[in-house]
Amino acid sequence: MNNASHGIQPPLHPRFHSPNMTRLVRIVSSLILTSLPALVATACSEPPADPAELQSARALGLAYLEENRLEEAVVEFQRLIEMAPSEPLGHANLGLAYLRLGRLADAEEHVSRALELEADAEVSMILAEVLLADERPDDARATLTDALDADSLHLRVLYALANLDAESGDPAASARRAERLSRLGAVAPGNAAVRIEFVSALFAAGRVEEGGAELEAVRQLVPEFPVEALDPFDEALLAAEEGDAGSALNAALSFGNAMRTTPAYQRGLTELTGPGGVLVGFPVLTFSENLGEVRSQEAILAALRFTDASAALGLDTEDDGGSVGGEESANGGGNGALALGDFDGDGDTDIHVGGRLLEDRPTGYVDVTAEAGLPSFEDPTGVRFADWDNDGHLDLYVATADGGHLFRNEGIGSFTDVTESLEVELPAGEPLFGDFDHDGDLDLVVAWAGGGTLFRNDLDGTFTDLGERAGFTTTTAPDVPAADGARTIRAAFADLDDDDDLDFVLPDPAGGLRLHDNRRLGLFAEVAAERGLAEAGEGTAGLDLVAAGDYDNDGRPDLLGGRSGGPGVVLLRNRGDGTFTEDTRPTALREGAEAISVTDLSFVDFDNDGWLDIVLGGEADGASTGRALLFRNAAAGRFDPMIGIVPDLPAPVRRIAARDFEADGDLDLFVSLADNSVRLLRNEGGNANHYLKIALVGLSTGSGKNNHHGIGAKVEIRAGGLYQTRTVTEPELHVGLGGHSAADVVRVRWTNGVPQNLFYPRANQSVVEEQILKGSCPFLYAWDGERFAMVTDLMWKSALGMPLGLMAQGHAEFAPPGASQEYLRLPSGALEERDGTYELRVTGELWEIIYMDEVELIAVDHPDSFDVYVDERFAFVTGEVPLELHRVRERRPLAAAVDHRGRDVRDLLERADDRYVAGFVPERYQGVSRLHSLELDLGPAAEGEQVKLFMRGWIFPTDASINMALSQSDELAAIMPYVEVPDGGGWRTVVTDFSFPAGKDKTVIQDLTGLLAPGDPRVRISTTMNIYWDEAFVSIGAGAGPTEIARLEPVGAELRYHGVADRFRRGGPDGPHWASYYEAQEVAPWRPILGNRTRYGDVRELLLHDDSRYPVMGPGDEIVLSFDADELPELPGGWTRDFLIYTTGWLKDADLSTAAGWQVGPLPFHGMSSYPYGADESYPYPALADTLHTRPPADYPALASERR
Repeated sequence: MNNASHGIQPPLHPRFHSPNMTRLVRIVSSLILTSLPALVATACSEPPADPAELQSARALGLAYLEENRLEEAVVEFQRLIEMAPSEPLGHANLGLAYLRLGRLADAEEHVSRALELEADAEVSMILAEVLLADERPDDARATLTDALDADSLHLRVLYALANLDAESGDPAASARRAERLSRLGAVAPGNAAVRIEFVSALFAAGRVEEGGAELEAVRQLVPEFPVEALDPFDEALLAAEEGDAGSALNAALSFGNAMRTTPAYQRGLTELTGPGGVLVGFPVLTFSENLGEVRSQEAILAALRFTDASAALGLDTEDDGGSVGGEESANGGGNGALALGDFDGDGDTDIHVGGRLLEDRPTGYVDVTAEAGLPSFEDPTGVRFADWDNDGHLDLYVATADGGHLFRNEGIGSFTDVTESLEVELPAGEPLFGDFDHDGDLDLVVAWAGGGTLFRNDLDGTFTDLGERAGFTTTTAPDVPAADGARTIRAAFADLDDDDDLDFVLPDPAGGLRLHDNRRLGLFAEVAAERGLAEAGEGTAGLDLVAAGDYDNDGRPDLLGGRSGGPGVVLLRNRGDGTFTEDTRPTALREGAEAISVTDLSFVDFDNDGWLDIVLGGEADGASTGRALLFRNAAAGRFDPMIGIVPDLPAPVRRIAARDFEADGDLDLFVSLADNSVRLLRNEGGNANHYLKIALVGLSTGSGKNNHHGIGAKVEIRAGGLYQTRTVTEPELHVGLGGHSAADVVRVRWTNGVPQNLFYPRANQSVVEEQILKGSCPFLYAWDGERFAMVTDLMWKSALGMPLGLMAQGHAEFAPPGASQEYLRLPSGALEERDGTYELRVTGELWEIIYMDEVELIAVDHPDSFDVYVDERFAFVTGEVPLELHRVRERRPLAAAVDHRGRDVRDLLERADDRYVAGFVPERYQGVSRLHSLELDLGPAAEGEQVKLFMRGWIFPTDASINMALSQSDELAAIMPYVEVPDGGGWRTVVTDFSFPAGKDKTVIQDLTGLLAPGDPRVRISTTMNIYWDEAFVSIGAGAGPTEIARLEPVGAELRYHGVADRFRRGGPDGPHWASYYEAQEVAPWRPILGNRTRYGDVRELLLHDDSRYPVMGPGDEIVLSFDADELPELPGGWTRDFLIYTTGWLKDADLSTAAGWQVGPLPFHGMSSYPYGADESYPYPALADTLHTRPPADYPALASERR
């Protein structure tokens, strides 16, 4: 949703206690917080207070609130008010302490004072809680309603008001609650609790159709339902489709109750209300701008430090489940393999370290290895949490000296070992999960000191070894890691050359780094030498640790390399074209890294200034202690060592991982040590700058285009002049914003290449994948006498480079290369004369290249006693396509129509009215559903009479990447529609190639003469494809009658720019994606397709013949066509005229799995043997490129005008 179009202002940066912080009471009380930035009172009349004293009172007061030591909290906040009486923080938090003490009058006084000083929705929430505790719900409602004036999309205020509406006896409350939950869903689209409650609210408000659509959206959002939720979900959906609001509401309430215990629902509820328990309300964390807080980076850095909080979390103590603190391996030095992830879905950080699974509980970390069904591995070499089966639960990969082990998360706090069923042998090494073939699931790279290999995820519980195909010279299992455990390996992935696919970097068997460039369709090429990694000479020799990150904020990922167990690091800067050069400018970084034996490295923005810093872990030279060194990204080519802000560690460091453990807005460090223990280094002061957290949510059902957590997606963030790019490697992305209170825009480029913009995101923002059409065909608009209106889409019978068949021996079967030849009928009244001409517009709206070779407007004149139709079903073209007219004298309605669930759908098929037969159950992928059927009774027909079935509808198709994914497994299949007739109590197939409508609003005509069962005129049409039928009728008897056909060449054809029209679902959620010609975005949202298009201007001569000379169109282009109406004869009396459009040409989708989809060439031509064609074939008119195809692609719209 484009919030800018709704006048939404950027939300205030949260200054309040996050719900997740309540579990850290034990930490806060054990730490003495130092002052953050120096403060001056510039807007207050009182004398300036000592900044350190103000900060001390704030910190102690918050700590006492955390511990529920309320009387002591009162003392501290009273002290703060004495020093700064005009600061809202003191009054708000004092009022909160009084609320928890039950002193409601005192609470109301101080919270009200805070609101007088500064209107703020969060403080209004505290006041509302005071009023509710005082049994004044009407006053609480009024307070919250007023709060929306300050922040119209405040999450918790909207939810609180929705709950008050639910308890209200006001007849209008149901409608208000639905409206508030609708706004909540727009702000927090990934919040399952909001979306599920919204369903019931819609049904309660009588908005049945919308409730059904939202129910379908919930199915896409939540990967798996518990068993007890399945039946009520189906019942609610069926009742919604039948328009029964009462039954739908009852079933939806049962569904909601069944979902309440799921992790997805509970996470959403925590975001809305907090974690519950004895604590009430959220305290204010930061001082207001009125206090004139000094926000210079120097002041922030002077106060920033990391404190070891391990003891308070039980990470260095004995636990019932065993030694949480860790033990050294038998060889005397552990690998310290470390992974962070929320395996139980409760919103916090769990740990797998040294072979043990540690769950974060309110009392501290607990070893739950055995409880979770996991073996206790003695000393793993690598470990990773990743949702490899796309069910929304983080699975676990553990690498040991004897190989890899994969455990599936069952979603109930336990794991199942699935290693033996994967159909591959997993070697020992460092695991790395990413969607390397861009088919919507996570593949696996395993790296070791001598190289690595790639396993393709087939998403049916198995993997395929693609090592040789991915460019690995060896795919044999690695040697056992060094016995001393000091050698670790780190690999990385990112789109290093900015071509929208993921590349990865691994250690080279010969020493150095390997760069595997993604060539798509599962193919990779090793290009380290040509990309400059070999040019660095000795700088890259022996590197076996690598991290990727855009440290100079130029939009291109750079690399940081190190030698495990050795001193020094190498910074490799991306030149902007995917090649690298060693950046030797950061001398302080190079010198500082020489002081330790490096065992891990990473990019991390520890001070939230929006620039990636560097953290190194290792062992101090000549000592047995561990070191974690931070280097701040201070300026171009400079990384300053942050001396003294990170404590020394009692054992050598093995791994470092960053995570906002406290959810307080800055990144803490988890550090594993050689004794296989883990330490938490708590970041104190990094949140003085602002931040943004982004959680991507790929649709789990009915899409399949992106993995559930969006791993591998590229995220661009702009806040003022600050521009950043990040590659998503974890379920939550943390981005510093510096002094900017909020980001202006976030653009997500999903792993399927589709961009999605979000304006003015919240500080904690979920981004749910939009189900948009990125590829289809050019759109046709016609002048209808008043305006240009969309009629249909064109050229569906060409799909250059689209994979179709099963993958075999490294080769893919692609669509036939023949040009699309099709005749389409324009609906009656769709085209009217205008000033002596008929005018059409053909537009490129989607992410594709259009090569239109010939176009004609055909007038078919005939007596008005019959209608004429053409068959518009999909079929690949293998030869000349003749014009075949089907004459219909009588449109006979169906005698009966029943869907696969037994519903009577005859009414939906009586006429073309945008009411579609739907209700099929979606499978994982877009365009594929469970097998469903339509049973049609065609009515009686005399023996030997001609019987034709006419069906009009549209198809929501798969795409190239989905076809690629489907080809990897037999688990799901796209079954083309086929027709059966009754046969002795069963059914017999009589038509295997019924096919489907070739796009939007197309008619399929099937001759069933002689195929129907005697005395039983029923047929059953079955498929797994998403085909939405709008109309069906029967024609009986031979269609005969005179016709006069006139073919018109265009008298004018101008290629020009139009933009990308806004799209909507015509007829509701089951209708096709339609477009408005007059409402278009000026800039196409798609990434440019490389290669020149045809220059703008007259292209008429290129459209007169199917001769392989054609205009090349891209997204946003249109051809303005005009035809001379005077060339047509006058109609005789009693005759009418229908129009057809005939086109020849090709279409190429820019999907990442389309062969050559990233570029305009190679140019197609009639007679080519395949596409892409080989070196023995060539385009016959190469000179056209020099004279006509001279327009370069438009630049991809940048998020920032300034990039440092």
